[in-house]
Amino acid sequence: MQIWLLVTTVENWLYIALSLVAVVLAVWAFGDCLVRGKDQFERAGQKTKTFWMLLTGVAAFVGVVSMAGAIGSLGAGFSLFQIAALCVAAVYLAGPRGELKLFGSGGSRPYGY
Repeated sequence: MQIWLLVTTVENWLYIALSLVAVVLAVWAFGDCLVRGKDQFERAGQKTKTFWMLLTGVAAFVGVVSMAGAIGSLGAGFSLFQIAALCVAAVYLAGPRGELKLFGSGGSRPYGY
């Protein structure tokens, strides 16, 4: 009985840690998208800023709500919505963000600086 309690406790903390990683990535993606200029998305040949703001915003919202739920119920599990939010954040951070960085901040500075 003791070992089962230990395993479930470790499992609960693992779910909370995974939820924390997912929410940090989702909020990071949303914040990065927020500070990019609309013209950067156009110059990089990506979807519009509104598109990425909507996706990363929903991902951040799902991440925060799921994290609160994971802490409240002590790691109820990693839901399908959390996985989808993590995928959206990872796609933005791995793809468009890299290309957007090549096109500067959208201000008066030269490209890439």
